[in-house]
Amino acid sequence: MNHINVSRSSWTIATLIVLLTVTGCAGNLPIPNTANEPTASPAPVASAVPSPVSGEAAPTAAPVPSDANVLYQDDFTNPATGWSEDKFDNYFVGYHEPEYYHIEVTSPNSKTTVFEPQKKTYEDATIELDVLTVSAKTATEGDFRYGLAFRRSGDQYYAFTISPRTKQWFVLKNSPSALTVLAEGTDGNLHELDTDDALRVDMQGSNFVFHINDEVVGKVSDPDYASGEIGFYVESFDSPNTHIHFDNLVIRKLETSEDSTSALLYEDDFTNPATNWPDRKFDNYFIGYHEPEYYHVEVTSPNYKTTVFEPQKRSFNDFTVELQVLTVSKKTAAEGDFRYGLAFRRSGDQYYAFTISPRSKQWFVLKSSPSGITVLTEGTDENIHDLDTDDTLRVDAQGSNFLFHLNDQLVGQATDPDYASGEICFYVESFDSPNTHIHFDQLTIRELALDLVCSLKGGTAYVRSGPGKTYAQVAVLSDGDTVKALGISSNQWIKIILEGSNDPAWVSYSEGYMSCTPNIDLFPIVSP
Repeated sequence: MNHINVSRSSWTIATLIVLLTVTGCAGNLPIPNTANEPTASPAPVASAVPSPVSGEAAPTAAPVPSDANVLYQDDFTNPATGWSEDKFDNYFVGYHEPEYYHIEVTSPNSKTTVFEPQKKTYEDATIELDVLTVSAKTATEGDFRYGLAFRRSGDQYYAFTISPRTKQWFVLKNSPSALTVLAEGTDGNLHELDTDDALRVDMQGSNFVFHINDEVVGKVSDPDYASGEIGFYVESFDSPNTHIHFDNLVIRKLETSEDSTSALLYEDDFTNPATNWPDRKFDNYFIGYHEPEYYHVEVTSPNYKTTVFEPQKRSFNDFTVELQVLTVSKKTAAEGDFRYGLAFRRSGDQYYAFTISPRSKQWFVLKSSPSGITVLTEGTDENIHDLDTDDTLRVDAQGSNFLFHLNDQLVGQATDPDYASGEICFYVESFDSPNTHIHFDQLTIRELALDLVCSLKGGTAYVRSGPGKTYAQVAVLSDGDTVKALGISSNQWIKIILEGSNDPAWVSYSEGYMSCTPNIDLFPIVSP
């Protein structure tokens, strides 16, 4: 294993490269040898482009996206979208019906890339891809890595890859002379073989943000490759056979997320019981890990509530917390109501909770004290899912102000100054339900990351380089324009980001002419 790690990071041994170019031709390229060992000359390889057949229909374009922000998408259910289908001495590529594209490398120390058949060039964009290893067609021993290649022109490109066996990820930079590791790390949330991992790259100028399964894992800056094609990458180390499935490739207009700039404080996907959440059974409830990927709380009597707190018992002040949660219908009584969700700012019997009821489609913000439970605010949301389907809950806590989101939509706000900090945990309460079984998944706690948006409701507004009319005008907003906000100055100028610009700008807030979400009272105070 040590030998493998060295070969990844420094690439000091000569290996065979098999590179599928944009034209569909393959060629063997030598890798530079820093030990001054002789390198074999490239061997001739026959063209991988099929000869044209008279009357044969040309490949069709990928499906037309219904979302205007989607630049390209393919789920690989239609071979007519034209991705390469070829077989060579040590690898083959093609559609794997009914819903995948596959690359199989049949020798160790080889790598191959396959690029989008329309040969489009992208600069700034967000790329998403589902990818997995097929265990039945992959050697049981040996390591490999695979993922997304992007900004490709000839032999120059970047790649974001994962290794499910070592739980490592790598950001690579390929040039005609070398393969360099720009960044690497370990992520215990990488799935095992035969289970999709979702990769995402946000590329903006020379800056890149990398996500695995909806979590930011790394950031890199490199100015050398400004634009290029997008495709797939597979590399074998000591694995004699590696079979990878690619699915659901989506290229969008750049979607920078708050996760890209906010630090991760805690996360757990509950695939590893060693993270030490409680695993116990009591008279009327039990709690524990529900393998392979959940934590569960089951309450076995009506009119009862329980909380389970993060095992490290850390206290958080301001934060953004997200959680995926669902009701298991087979283990929940067919009649009766209940609610469940996130508890936060807990110290003893004092805490807040954001809960939902899938049966009544209601949500509640609760305040617990030694004397009982108080409802701070509540509402109805028809977008709350039915049983057996995850809902995503999110709480933004900033001082005494709280924002509550359901499935990426802001549903409520509350202000309460009593509990300034505390632990974060899970909450389940049965009403008249005699049995309630809840699954918790994907808990993430980050530094506070508010989603601030403002829209102009009438007329026009001048955008300036600073918070005042004496600063230079840089743009004009018109009725209906929406911008991302970063905060508000002490003199009521909103700091914004204009589409297509990395530089912040400012617009004066005018009540009645500008609508902001959340209310500007919850905006952080910022300076020029």
